[in-house]
Amino acid sequence: MNIYPKTCRNFEGLDKILKYVEKYNGIELQFFDEQGPMSRFEIESVIDKLVQKVPTIKEITIHPPLNLYDIEYVISKDINIIKEQFELLVKLTRKYNLKINIVYHTMLNIEGHKALTIDKIKECLKILEGENVTVCIENIFMFFEKKCSAYELAAYIDHPNLKVCFDLCHLYCRAHIDKMDVREYAKKYLDKELCKKYTYQIHFSYTADNDGYINKYTHGRRHLSIDDLREDVKLLNEYNISNCNYITEVSEEDYSSRKDQLEELDMLEKVLNEE
Repeated sequence: MNIYPKTCRNFEGLDKILKYVEKYNGIELQFFDEQGPMSRFEIESVIDKLVQKVPTIKEITIHPPLNLYDIEYVISKDINIIKEQFELLVKLTRKYNLKINIVYHTMLNIEGHKALTIDKIKECLKILEGENVTVCIENIFMFFEKKCSAYELAAYIDHPNLKVCFDLCHLYCRAHIDKMDVREYAKKYLDKELCKKYTYQIHFSYTADNDGYINKYTHGRRHLSIDDLREDVKLLNEYNISNCNYITEVSEEDYSSRKDQLEELDMLEKVLNEE
């Protein structure tokens, strides 16, 4: 498994987390809403700059803008946006000999995907066949599903270039909305076999104050203690969400210092080394 930090497309605070980027040779980059919802955004120049800054980099995950960039929205607006992104990522993997991943949220349940997106997603995935690019569908915390549709979608299509980015904070949000213990909620939401087969990476963080969805401050924070963090790693292990990349997706007050993420990285590495 690998532990990858996360920064933005402007590399804010990269120097503070660089030791982990260089140690594990990977990173996730958050992109912004530059031209409005469901629009194209600039990837190539950012990857070029990152490779110049970190020549040893081996794996990069692209996280598209957060506002209305769910895969069903973009692919329904213009399938060519997705196709162009996939073609560009293939070009960049070949140019730099990199592994590149791209994450898309989804709000649809599996029946919605069957009705609206499956054929289009399959059409786009043909571009990636035999290439070193993985599409990761991320679970969110909206209640349009009973089971985790990210896993159900990956299993239904069952394509080697389509996997899941499991967001731990989003699991907690759903449990808190439903006023359930997270382990009890996970029993009805997650399938251990699907988790084992399709999880490619984890968005790892803490959810504060039994919230995560009402007060923005409580969403995606660093763990308050190594014991709390250890319990969350244990929870992931219980559902076979373990042998994959950990991405520390940590919200904080000062992104230039990356202080909270650095503390999360230190604790996470210590706990994973205990196993």
